Amino acid sequence: MRGYLLDNQHVTALFRRVPSVVARRDAVPQDWQVRICNITLGEIEFGHLIANPPDTQKQEDFNRFLNENFIRTALKVSRATRIDYAEILARIIEAHPRPSQDTRMEWHLASIGVDMNDLWTVSIARERNLTFVTQDKMACIREACFDVDFDCWLL
Repeated sequence: MRGYLLDNQHVTALFRRVPSVVARRDAVPQDWQVRICNITLGEIEFGHLIANPPDTQKQEDFNRFLNENFIRTALKVSRATRIDYAEILARIIEAHPRPSQDTRMEWHLASIGVDMNDLWTVSIARERNLTFVTQDKMACIREACFDVDFDCWLL
């Protein structure tokens, strides 16, 4: 089965009823999936927690939207996801080696623009053969993921 894995900005756009995103979602064939993953849910929840000032009503509305549309079918990191994650990360490091063994891997990845949440989310998309729908550039991840399709519905 084919389908799409949405990044957080596309979920937010659906919640806000952005016409281009709603139109693309509505054009997806009935037998295709439109999913999100638990990492995206965590990013959205984090955004709610750091909102200043918090908008309790908007957060409740957004959570209701998530519950009605995505929570039941949210994809989780599985035992098999680790293989996709490791392969993508190895490709990134092969193309962009650490300057020295003393350089912490997390710092090196951040310095080349690799967000670990994006890496895990793309790994989930790759594992399940889903197109990853994002507005993020993710240059190093995209370069390493020649076997993952990317799309953006925010035009």
